Amino acid sequence: MGSVQGVRKREQTIEILRTAALASALALASTALAADLTISAPTNAQDAGSLSVILAPSYAGMGIEPSNLLSFTGTTSRNELTYQLLANLGNYTGKPSHIRLGGNSGDNMLYNANVNSYTLIDNPNSSGQGGVATDAYYYGPNYYKALDMLPKGTPITYGLNLAYTGSDAFDRIVEQAKITFSSLQNVEIVGLEIGNEPDLFFVNGYRPQSWTSADYGVEWSQRAAAIYNEVLKPLNLPSNFFEPAATATTATDHGHQFRISNLVDTEVATGNGIYVAGWNQHDYYYYVNVSTYTLTADLLLDFSTTRSQLSEWSRQAQQAAVTGKPYYLREMGSVGPGGLPGISETFANTLWTFNFFLYAATQQMSSVQMHLTDVSLGSPWQPITVDGVAPHVRSSYYAYAAMAQIIGAKCNTRIASIDVSGPSSYNNRLTAYGSYQNNRLNAIVLINSQTTQSTSSNKPSLAVDFQVPGFTGTAYVSTLIASGTDSTRGTTWNGMSYEQSSNGAATRSGPAVQQVQINNGVVSVNIRDGSAIVVAFGSALGSDTTVDDKACNALAATSSEGGATSTDGTTGAAPTFKATNGFRSDQVLTKEQIIGVAAGGGAFIIIALISIIALCVGANGDEGYTYGNLGGYKSGYARPYDSPKPYRESGGFDSPRTYAGSGYDSPRRKDYPIEMEAPSPRFANAARHQSDNASAGSRRPLIA
Repeated sequence: MGSVQGVRKREQTIEILRTAALASALALASTALAADLTISAPTNAQDAGSLSVILAPSYAGMGIEPSNLLSFTGTTSRNELTYQLLANLGNYTGKPSHIRLGGNSGDNMLYNANVNSYTLIDNPNSSGQGGVATDAYYYGPNYYKALDMLPKGTPITYGLNLAYTGSDAFDRIVEQAKITFSSLQNVEIVGLEIGNEPDLFFVNGYRPQSWTSADYGVEWSQRAAAIYNEVLKPLNLPSNFFEPAATATTATDHGHQFRISNLVDTEVATGNGIYVAGWNQHDYYYYVNVSTYTLTADLLLDFSTTRSQLSEWSRQAQQAAVTGKPYYLREMGSVGPGGLPGISETFANTLWTFNFFLYAATQQMSSVQMHLTDVSLGSPWQPITVDGVAPHVRSSYYAYAAMAQIIGAKCNTRIASIDVSGPSSYNNRLTAYGSYQNNRLNAIVLINSQTTQSTSSNKPSLAVDFQVPGFTGTAYVSTLIASGTDSTRGTTWNGMSYEQSSNGAATRSGPAVQQVQINNGVVSVNIRDGSAIVVAFGSALGSDTTVDDKACNALAATSSEGGATSTDGTTGAAPTFKATNGFRSDQVLTKEQIIGVAAGGGAFIIIALISIIALCVGANGDEGYTYGNLGGYKSGYARPYDSPKPYRESGGFDSPRTYAGSGYDSPRRKDYPIEMEAPSPRFANAARHQSDNASAGSRRPLIA
């Protein structure tokens, strides 16, 4: 094993040196050459288009499945790789990345003070409903000890179990919230989710088919009120601490009722939104064995497909803005649930992730969490040894580092899109953004997403003129680059590598920035295909990490993203809605718009989504379920469904997600419990090597 790791280490070093030298050479453009591309950015933020809100220091974050937490944190001792990688980001912004601890398994777990292990254990008296019972597992006090080993001040949105409907359901969820706050001293709970993806509850067998968003609103508000009165209020925390509705999608027939414009007409809006901190939704660009087309790195890097796929969620962010509450994309990824070999671990995914963070900001999204599992190729690092492969940093981590340094530590950064019109061969391959601090342009980002092969010795580049009238002196160019978009190692950002050290600490692998003279308001540089550059003005990116405490505290007072000293981040603003009407008309989506991934030549690639219409149930299938009698639920929906219904012309597909909530066997007793949404129950063969729901062509989830 040592020799294998040694070879890997040497190969990483060679790749890093090669890309560092290339980045340095490319940044210096010859002024004698005519520019292939000219980009102009407004000097002042008020003149910029699609301007974001002020980004919180923890904006670019991660989501961790509750059953998968210990792989990332460690148990009796902390996971040093996780700790260092999160600390790096915190050093750049003054605050570690926001962690969302939530997912399918959160609705299968109950707290039990008598559990002495760190890992989850089976509930021997489980009686809950669902394919995976809502009380299937217990966890104990040591679970919180593990969570508290993350870097100090890490802001966390914590998921609570809504699915469980036993007679003690209210006592259980209040107990869970109370223990969460009393057990954590190092990290900061800044928001609470009540339930995960309630739009899929009847698919997972948690609720009857007749259950609606109105029913969800009643259950959600009852629990929010109980938690506020019994937990938050005694801690002097505000009522607006909750993030509804943590939905899988609002883009389908069944999902429409969970749109924000509809939720404000449910009990979620109790007291005009006094319990709502912000709106929480989930998405994936592509989902294995749900999306029916073949994803390639080239398609992933056609950024028009990202804009199209995200269009429904962008409209939801606009609806959130009407209410005056922030919008959080708390579960996201390029490929769900576990990534795809040849894409997710490559530099192509790094460029996609970097662009997504920037683009989502321009869509008024206040926070983005990419979902992590220990065996997912999409995770920015592998925290444990899997199949003999030691823990290591993946290329996509560099996108987090780049975004963190762009945001900086001043708590006053906003992002705006910049129009780009390049050569026709680069259509949908060039995206640009302006970064504004104190409402003045301080950096321009340009991403060139043309695919390149690491084995090619002759990669094209573009000569670019950035027009910045009134700017003089020196510009500082930082580069995000690898040998090719197919590279799985050797990425560098701003002259730094996180792969050479054993613990994820930054190692200088070349010059941090290239200095370029501004001539008559023009900065001339080259950008290689398959790379990104950031041109900064005034000072080099990442050179000033001094936190602006005043600005950060002011930002924390109006955001649940955490700040320099605030724990709740919501004390400054009135907790009620700004408005609950005036939304743009919600049009019925075509089948192309549901996921909206466009292929070349104007055709559309349509993703076949799993139906969430349950099997026919008897006339008494809903009998016995009332809000006042949480113990009276009769479940007829415990078994998984054989196949999705076909596409219906009248309304499209009912769900963009697999029946991921049940049916997977989890090696939860091991030190590395896999998430419940893993693409395969065969952990011994590594989930990432298995296709999702791979059961002889059927879409039925595998049952061990």
